[in-house]
Amino acid sequence: MQRPLHAVAWHEDAPNPSNAATPSNQPLPTSVDWIVIGGGFSGLAAARRAAERGARVLLLEKGGLQDGASSRNGGMVHVGFGASTSSIIKRFGADGAREWFDLSRAGVRRIQQLATAGPEGLISSTGIDPNWSETGHLELARSARGVADLQGEAELRASLGLPVRLLDQTAVQSLTNSSAFAGGLAVDEGGGVQPARLQAAMALAARAAGVEIREQMPATGIIQIAGGYEVRTPRGSIRTQHIFGGVNGYADRLFPALRRRAIPVGSFMIATEPLAPELLAQVSGNGEMRFDTRNFLSYWRPTPDGRIAFGGRTSFWPDSLPRIARTLTARMREIHPQLASTTVTHAWGGRLSFAFDRLPRVTRLDGVTHVSGCAGSGVALMTLLAEQTIDWELGGDPPLPARIPWHPVPVPYEGFPWFLPVAGIGFALEDWWSERR
Repeated sequence: MQRPLHAVAWHEDAPNPSNAATPSNQPLPTSVDWIVIGGGFSGLAAARRAAERGARVLLLEKGGLQDGASSRNGGMVHVGFGASTSSIIKRFGADGAREWFDLSRAGVRRIQQLATAGPEGLISSTGIDPNWSETGHLELARSARGVADLQGEAELRASLGLPVRLLDQTAVQSLTNSSAFAGGLAVDEGGGVQPARLQAAMALAARAAGVEIREQMPATGIIQIAGGYEVRTPRGSIRTQHIFGGVNGYADRLFPALRRRAIPVGSFMIATEPLAPELLAQVSGNGEMRFDTRNFLSYWRPTPDGRIAFGGRTSFWPDSLPRIARTLTARMREIHPQLASTTVTHAWGGRLSFAFDRLPRVTRLDGVTHVSGCAGSGVALMTLLAEQTIDWELGGDPPLPARIPWHPVPVPYEGFPWFLPVAGIGFALEDWWSERR
């Protein structure tokens, strides 16, 4: 196998969002209404929303706009959360659970609005097509126990009014052309985007709304002053009334309270060379977004330029990208032996974040309002939650995740998740045991 390139396949098929940034030789403003820290989906959405509400907004990105997870994820826009449906119902009751899933479905619709050619869409205003595909998704189980769990999940979702279909092994094999699964769950709502194209379009839309975007401009300090805050950077300090944190899995020591709550987790992807149309059709079926039910899950999809993008978590121990790519390639070929001779051309990674209960959060910590903890559902949720958060800060109702507390992780923890490798051993054993039954 050719050694994978250390490059992000999505970036090669998308405009560079740096085109929306202010040149670095321009002076920084001395005072703005809002400072947004982080230039991913949530930061760009929040900045644009605040600017459209009449605020002067400065967005600070400590690296390049493409350095974080927003242009590196799987681009899957699906209904659901990291937390199971049963745990959400147990905690909030049926009516409360419906509120959570209404939020998730609204997030999906918001991305669909932005990524298609409607009045809210970004295509006409930016000239960038985020390649929305309304395909739904498949959740796939490898064992009888996994199928039983999915059956319970399907019944709970149906009780909440969510349209789902349980699939037996024959139906799954027909849809996927893979014999790796014992059954599955089909959800027709949702689909996929090309995440780097969506981020580039959001950056241009934010600039058009009046947002000043600065790359390679880290916030190095936050000090409370009369009437607001002073945010320090290597190029000087800026006064502001409001600060939005869009850092998610990339929180540094500037955000100690967030680092005691958000758990960063790496997720990695590979991409094949462009496939012959016949082979692509064979392994991608109807183009659904797909993921399995393992703790160390895999997820995969066709890309708009004819590749298979395949991702997942391989370990909670630190590892090298070439080794991770080999593991993901083996998994992909186990599911689709048809790809045994296909070359893997790209490999990359990024970080998402979890709250301990795997539900997203909107919270104010040390003067900064954060949206974080989407646990793999951020493509659907981050944009809507960021917009709702700005509306809340300007006098509207709080977003649903702002109404639940976010306590620190209940073990000694300062941002380095030392406990994940230990938990990972248990997750791996659970996966192994489940597939032996």
